[in-house]
Amino acid sequence: MTTADHHPESSTRPPAGFRDASPHELFVDCCRLGPAPTRSRELFVIGVSAVLLAVLFAILTPTAGFVVAVTCFVVLYMVGRWVVGTRTKWAKR
Repeated sequence: MTTADHHPESSTRPPAGFRDASPHELFVDCCRLGPAPTRSRELFVIGVSAVLLAVLFAILTPTAGFVVAVTCFVVLYMVGRWVVGTRTKWAKR
């Protein structure tokens, strides 16, 4: 397939939502620093992060101060991802 055979409408297709995304796409959303392509996928990332944080705290049993500090950091990071997604990616649709 050459560049001339490429259909431009296929590259402008909106990103798949949570239900249509593959497990690989959802995993990549969890690993990326910026927001996911859609709100539903970002909510999935937030949920997975909360579960992983809870499991990590259950296994390590850290002090209460450490739990509060790490939880505050993760919450602020997720809020930042949500704000960036709302202002840049998701508002375009």
